[in-house]
Amino acid sequence: MISLNDDLIVGKGAHRTCYRHLEAHNLCIKVSHEGFSQEQDQELAYYKRLSNRNIQWQLLARYHGTVHTNIGTGYVFDLVIDANNQPAKTLEHYLNQPNSEALAEPLLNLKDYLLHNLVITKEIKPRNIACVNNNGTIERCVVVDDIGNTEFFPISNYVSSSAKRKINRKWQRFEASLNELGLSLN
Repeated sequence: MISLNDDLIVGKGAHRTCYRHLEAHNLCIKVSHEGFSQEQDQELAYYKRLSNRNIQWQLLARYHGTVHTNIGTGYVFDLVIDANNQPAKTLEHYLNQPNSEALAEPLLNLKDYLLHNLVITKEIKPRNIACVNNNGTIERCVVVDDIGNTEFFPISNYVSSSAKRKINRKWQRFEASLNELGLSLN
């Protein structure tokens, strides 16, 4: 059993809290808040689908299984690490910094990655994207949460053209929200 405490918290969302893994610096443990385990199950089913398709994982935090913790079942994922060996900060953090236009290229690379690997997200939000910072330069943006297909009939899981349309629609909404914050990816 792994003992987790508040000192290990990397991030906290509405549905889960993310802790640094005690035994591996490049992994984290997500624990669902009470009442949100069904969402976790849906996300894990989608991860299994991606794994079976042998996608490339460089811009998506990979799932590694479960562990028992003192606060419940923990779900082990890649922890996105900066060049200084610290957990990467979210896009939300960097949108409030000077020179946020330097985020455009890594974000466009993320869009290409999602389309190429047909990775569908529930929503694309700045708090669900970690930005790998190497001495002041954002090298890549990695999706760390909220993946999966929420369609009642998940046709996008089986028809690539439908998946690409869905990814593009979600990306357009995401880009519109970035534009409102003053960041244009064009």
